[in-house]
Amino acid sequence: MIEDSLSRRAHVWKYCEDVIPTEAEIFEILQTAYPLVTSKQKAYAYKAHILGPNKARSRKLWNMCEGNKIRTDEEEFGDSDEAYRSNPGLYHILSAPYTIIYTPRIAPPNPFHKGNFEREKSKWQLEDPTFINTRNRSSNSIEVGMLAKTVTGAVLDRGWDSSYTVCLPKNMEDWKDFPYIDFYPDLIQTIGKAEKYKWQFYHPERLKTDTDAPFEDIFNFVDNSQRNTA
Repeated sequence: MIEDSLSRRAHVWKYCEDVIPTEAEIFEILQTAYPLVTSKQKAYAYKAHILGPNKARSRKLWNMCEGNKIRTDEEEFGDSDEAYRSNPGLYHILSAPYTIIYTPRIAPPNPFHKGNFEREKSKWQLEDPTFINTRNRSSNSIEVGMLAKTVTGAVLDRGWDSSYTVCLPKNMEDWKDFPYIDFYPDLIQTIGKAEKYKWQFYHPERLKTDTDAPFEDIFNFVDNSQRNTA
């Protein structure tokens, strides 16, 4: 059941360096996850770039994400070396054996939708780089999130772990050392075997304050009796 696998997910602090999935296992995980998601007009206007074990590249990626966090803080609070603390939520990037970088992609229509759009004299916008990079970002991020969560389920079912970050640079100049990336990413996901989870580095009393939003703050039963009885 979905509860059995996804309820086991925890944010990774550090991945094992000597117990890592094989490329074949990652391939099989992705092949399992992909058919379980859908996309508006079956466009799948995103690309998943799979990076294998490479410590130097992982550190470069971490530096980019940490640098983005530093710039954000400096814009809000000013430059202060004394106040700087690295973001523990990003540590998983440093040791991850496999990293997935999700970006938008130019997506031509399949024959079914190509015919429909031609007959209806409607523009297929997902071949327009400007539309892809700006106006379609929110829709594409939703679809990327659905795929990442499905990948996570397949990862956990096989005894591995996975973590994410959206704290990443949104300037293409920062991605110049990743020439296969045509649009700045929406999400980074890592996969491996956890050596330590983030929660293990905090006192139990402090963890009690790390609460989820109340159910009723998220779910609003507009036309249901649950709205008055919850």
